[in-house]
Amino acid sequence: MSENDHWNEPPIDPLADTNPSLTINPVQPKDTVVTGWRRTVGLLSLLGAAGLTIATALLLIAPSDEPGVPPPATATASDTVAITVMPTENIPPTPLAEAGIVSDAIPTISPDLAASLLNQPLVAALEGGSLQVVRDIYNPFTIVPDRPRSEVIQYTAVQGDTIYSIAERFGLKPESIAWSNTRQYVHVLRPGDKVNIPPVDGVYVQVVGSKTIAEIAATYQITDPYAVIDSEYNDLFGVEPDTILPSGTWLFIPGGQGEQIIWNPGVVVEGGDSPRRGYVSVFAPGDPGSCGQVNNPGGGASWGFPLGSSYTFTQGFSAFHTGVDLSAPVGAPVLAANSGAVIFSGWNSWGYGYTVVLAHGPYLTLYGHLSDIYVRCGQLVTVGQTIGGVGNTGNSSGPHLHFEIRNGDTPSDPTATMSF
Repeated sequence: MSENDHWNEPPIDPLADTNPSLTINPVQPKDTVVTGWRRTVGLLSLLGAAGLTIATALLLIAPSDEPGVPPPATATASDTVAITVMPTENIPPTPLAEAGIVSDAIPTISPDLAASLLNQPLVAALEGGSLQVVRDIYNPFTIVPDRPRSEVIQYTAVQGDTIYSIAERFGLKPESIAWSNTRQYVHVLRPGDKVNIPPVDGVYVQVVGSKTIAEIAATYQITDPYAVIDSEYNDLFGVEPDTILPSGTWLFIPGGQGEQIIWNPGVVVEGGDSPRRGYVSVFAPGDPGSCGQVNNPGGGASWGFPLGSSYTFTQGFSAFHTGVDLSAPVGAPVLAANSGAVIFSGWNSWGYGYTVVLAHGPYLTLYGHLSDIYVRCGQLVTVGQTIGGVGNTGNSSGPHLHFEIRNGDTPSDPTATMSF
């Protein structure tokens, strides 16, 4: 190499590596140099992306806070409530589901059962460090409240029914049943008879003749006719108390009261197929004054008057009044109207108060509302014998004798047998 050649070489860069084997940090071109602040920004970006990814994953697996979605249950060792878990296995499909039929019907339960279920406390317990929930009832239900009736219904009597048993079944007074039906049912109720059942206590009556609503209400001891007009049981909104209802209209008088009912106790008269056997009679079995089965030889041929002193005839025989009422002073002598045997002597719970019943073969005579009784069960008496005293006991509005004549269990009008 010549000296001129030496001077033609490019100048030596002071930053150049003249010994590559000893280079530790080679110098990069200016456009590829990474400064410290850019490294910091890149690191922060990576950390931010990682945090965003973790937050998204947590949101996907965390419980929802939307309305209607319960938060996870928590419990402590001091909790005393146990919670049961809905069974998820071995639940057989319903017949409708197997057939591919979807029903929207919701089963119902009674209000009493629903109240019992809702009042049962939940019980929570920790088992093995985790909360288990068991629900024994997994069928939905709808509570159907008891709703009072707003109309009169009809009940068909069956064997063994009485006005008393029907009234108890529907939660009414027996008088309300009697006042809302033919009075014949008070004495004889046969299977198949249609019985009106009012929604509440009162009187269900059919209008006869030209009467205003105010007059009908007053007949059944209702002073305010609007109690009938505004009642939900009648379609009378907008009418006036002086409105005359068409004859034949059925009207319910809530809280109304009819006439006094004399109830018909059970009566059994058997026998008479031979003179030696005679008759066996029972009146109101189970009542305190009942004598049970009593043999009686039969009655006499003549009838006598049941009172030994002056009296006032106050009420006669009718479909709802099974005898006659004779007003007289308390203690006035009451006489046997025929010869016979005593089959009832004492207190009667059907409204007669202290009562005596005599059997005269197939016939019976009844003496009610007495103040005194002078005969005993099974005693034989003769016509005209004093058996008690006039009184005011039982369902009575004043001192009087209630007198009946019955052929078996069928009341008959005493005025057809004797004059009063």
